[in-house]
Amino acid sequence: MASLSLPSHAAPQVSQLYQFTYPTAVQNLFSLPNGCLLLGTSISADLYYINPEALYPSAQRVITLPGSIALTGFATLGNDFYAVSGGTSPSSSLDGGMQVYVIKVETEGDVNVTLDHIVPVPGASSMDGMAALPKYPGTILSADAIGGRILRVNTSDSSVSVAFEHAALKPGDSQDASARGIKGLKIRDDYLYFTNSAQRTFGRFPIDANGTNTGDVEILAYLDDKPGDGVSYDDFSFDSDGNAFIAVHPSSVHKITPEGTQSVFAGGVNSTFLEPTSVAVSNNGASIYVSTAGEDTGFPISGGQVLKVLVSR
Repeated sequence: MASLSLPSHAAPQVSQLYQFTYPTAVQNLFSLPNGCLLLGTSISADLYYINPEALYPSAQRVITLPGSIALTGFATLGNDFYAVSGGTSPSSSLDGGMQVYVIKVETEGDVNVTLDHIVPVPGASSMDGMAALPKYPGTILSADAIGGRILRVNTSDSSVSVAFEHAALKPGDSQDASARGIKGLKIRDDYLYFTNSAQRTFGRFPIDANGTNTGDVEILAYLDDKPGDGVSYDDFSFDSDGNAFIAVHPSSVHKITPEGTQSVFAGGVNSTFLEPTSVAVSNNGASIYVSTAGEDTGFPISGGQVLKVLVSR
């Protein structure tokens, strides 16, 4: 189990592709097959599209999804269909007002995004990270960060169930009512990988084809316990070699190798990363994209960012 070690490489090249005006915070981003990005924010149900290879990248609003004021997670369903989770408050809905939108994204020529249907998720207190089941891509697993549960949503028949819950997914013994447990969620090689913000852990569970837990949790890495330092894991992404790149509040991206070595990959104190929220690895693996929430304290205040970080290969 890995704590933090010093990086063994020179600082990678970082460039800012786009920055929203305050108070827009980017909650999550997702890489499409054409290399462009979908973005969801924590203050609206507007879905944005960015071409990171454009000379001057800009955020194009492509659709506004009804019934939510924040968009929190993305998953690929296949055949140009995607699942997007949303709710009535950023990352959470204590009254159970979460839902999954099934959208179609067509990228030949001008991008065109249409809403196919909506799946209500009754009783869900939050939905953050999402991943589709490899053998059943129409079914997604989603992270209930407040309830400490893995939700299973079938986007074809609109059925919703609890795949499993576990103490490792919960906010732990935090006395903060706003504390969040499981945040990021990915499926890789018959394991469900997750980050837990409150417990400051990165771990995995073995799962079956239906997303049901088949064994005990394995904690792969953690952040040192320094109460009040504001450091926590958020969402993450894997590259083709199995390295995990994790957005870490308040200002960095960590890399955890398959062997469990954890290091600061980019950012750190006084960096340009303003509260990182998620990471997406580019399709060619040559870079990672990082979304941030921006800065709402001190001076100057700023909106959320989309950053590109080059990866040495």
